[in-house]
Amino acid sequence: MNKITTIILSAMLISGLIACDDDEITPNASNTAKSPEEIAQENEDNKNNNDTPSEWKVVESSSERADDEFSVIIDASKTYQTIEGFGASDCWLGEYVGTNYSSKDKMAKLLFSQDTLSDGSVEGIGLSMWRVNLGAGSYEQGDESGITTADRRAQSYLTGGQYDWSKCPGQQYFMQQAKKYGVEKMLMFSNSPIVSCTDNGQARSDKGAYANITDEGYDKYAEYIAEVTKHFDSEGIHIDYISPVNEPQYNWEGHDQEGSGWQNSEVARLVKSIDSKLGSQTTKIVVPEAGAWDYLYGGSNAGRSNQIDDFFGSGSDNYIGDLSHVAKVACAHSYWIDRNWDQLHNVRISALTAAEGAGIGLWQTEWSMLDEYAATEDYVGLADAKYMDNAIYLSKVIYADMVYANCASWSYWTVWGQERWSQKNRFWLIKLGENVSDYAECYNDITVDNPWADNPNLYVLGNYSRFVRPGYKRVELTTATPETSLFASAYVSGDGNTLVVVYTNQSDKKMRVNPTITGFSGNTKFVRYVTTDTDKLARTNLSDGNIVIPAKSVTTIVLSK
Repeated sequence: MNKITTIILSAMLISGLIACDDDEITPNASNTAKSPEEIAQENEDNKNNNDTPSEWKVVESSSERADDEFSVIIDASKTYQTIEGFGASDCWLGEYVGTNYSSKDKMAKLLFSQDTLSDGSVEGIGLSMWRVNLGAGSYEQGDESGITTADRRAQSYLTGGQYDWSKCPGQQYFMQQAKKYGVEKMLMFSNSPIVSCTDNGQARSDKGAYANITDEGYDKYAEYIAEVTKHFDSEGIHIDYISPVNEPQYNWEGHDQEGSGWQNSEVARLVKSIDSKLGSQTTKIVVPEAGAWDYLYGGSNAGRSNQIDDFFGSGSDNYIGDLSHVAKVACAHSYWIDRNWDQLHNVRISALTAAEGAGIGLWQTEWSMLDEYAATEDYVGLADAKYMDNAIYLSKVIYADMVYANCASWSYWTVWGQERWSQKNRFWLIKLGENVSDYAECYNDITVDNPWADNPNLYVLGNYSRFVRPGYKRVELTTATPETSLFASAYVSGDGNTLVVVYTNQSDKKMRVNPTITGFSGNTKFVRYVTTDTDKLARTNLSDGNIVIPAKSVTTIVLSK
């Protein structure tokens, strides 16, 4: 397993986005002479491909200045995991944004669109997976829910024994938009069984390490999940995956959100019931949404650890690997085990080893910058961090999960949030609040219509999601540059006609790279997309692969035949 340097991504982004001297790119004036029909046709022609709009000139790569050089070797014939999708979650505020926000259409386009506009820019980050919170009904209970953070109460489609499919209109809006824009995969996840099935009648738990569910609740909850997936199928929105438990290693006995602890034996019992209730439906079940990678292969949390062997080891009492609806993957979250490069590498290699031994793959289904990170060799520390510093950290975690753990799917925790308590942009892709200027904190009610702002986090995720599509395979990439300054990963399309390389340059220097590529040849176009603290997947068409990666950037290079 090679370590691909993270700095390459950052450097590339910066060089491509900064418009200065002879690096600047401007569309020809003829762009304004096109009819709406011509522009629409060109947008359609460029959708999901990397064709260069004719009005965008090609920059001579050798004319761009660089402070340093490095070598990269890419072998596109040596492949690893097949990509399932890059996603994000609608929890907790998707319901309010989809119901109350006047700009929801613009936000949906920014999240889901794969279109290329006539000026060469991307219209959205093209998420290929959308994670939808299947609420437990705490919203309907109000204060009786025991959840004091009101905007984290979630609706249920089943209340008082009756289904009401008009519930969750905001969440359903974004599901419909995801379908409209061609998002390939839809995943529903639950934090708690619905309240009618819980032991304490609430979606928060009093059961400690055990599931907050009654004995008869297993089948009732499973039937509810099957009815929800069946309903959306009938509406033309296929639920590809259901994740019925979330971070089962935690007890969720607080009052901040829905949640329940689960023993492995309880998870297995629930999954078996869901598998039965799904019947002929094609929805797959993914488990266990472990709270951290190390719970998959070890851990000391009695009855809630060593989950790969427990669920997918054929000799285990909790074996579910032979169930027809169970996907052959183990899901985990990247929280807590992302503090330094040794930890990023060693923990994920251990998870991958366990998964390969069981014949399954790995998904990373939830991450944001959960802790207040201290300064390290390649991170300034939260107190001094700018938005782009945290966005580069996001790219570091994606890189580690893709390269060390061979993750086939990667999802950010949640799209919307507000900046408060000196958290900066740790928890969101889109900022909500009455004041959305940079580093302005906000404590107002964000469940009603508010201004909003995008963020480097959004576009760094887009450096992967917009270009590394489902069906692509990660390929071999090596570089001698230390990961503390530069790292990169590469992916090839299923038809072999497109090669995508994502570089992260953590340094303050512009880096030049002229990669040696094998297993991918032919007449090739080179397009660069750069994200920095000011640039948003800014596009440059290049003459060749002698590429400059901007400082403090995440940069995607698309090579297409």
